[in-house]
Amino acid sequence: MLYPAIENIQRVLNDNIDRTVTIANIAEIISDKVDITDVDVIISLVNIEEVRLARDHQYVVKIGDELLPKKPAVHLNLSLLFTAHGAGYEQDIRTLQEVVSFFQRKAVFDKTNTPTLIDDGLERLMMEMVTLNIEQLQQLWSMLGGRYQPSVLYKMRMVTIDSVETNPIAPIKQIEAYYKNKN
Repeated sequence: MLYPAIENIQRVLNDNIDRTVTIANIAEIISDKVDITDVDVIISLVNIEEVRLARDHQYVVKIGDELLPKKPAVHLNLSLLFTAHGAGYEQDIRTLQEVVSFFQRKAVFDKTNTPTLIDDGLERLMMEMVTLNIEQLQQLWSMLGGRYQPSVLYKMRMVTIDSVETNPIAPIKQIEAYYKNKN
């Protein structure tokens, strides 16, 4: 579910802004390990955090006549860095402006406005801009191994990873109880 969620955001941006957007590790591009040309915006996954408050405690799912074991779904927030790339500093700032403007107009993606989410098993994605102070920004770019480039960080909320095991379990058919009277 991680890659399809990011891929949907890439697809929507490519369809709605006048820039070319790709998914890549910005750290590899900065260090010249990967050469990317003809790309205006690079989406990089820089953090994954689990949302523990949204845990589902259903451990068995009934499908047809079978009971299947199930672990609680994992709900994730993804931190996505959108970095303007390669067109010169002034143009990179204009490119970021288009990205920010787009997410300001459309921050929630669901089956009504993004039908491809259903095909990828996603219900809804919400984009929220994250403001970093200068120190946090410096730490982020140090972690990435490069000098600052025009970029903006967004938190993509609630990517859910859920699966059901395929081996059925036997249902409880009888419960024995023993009572002892206290006299």
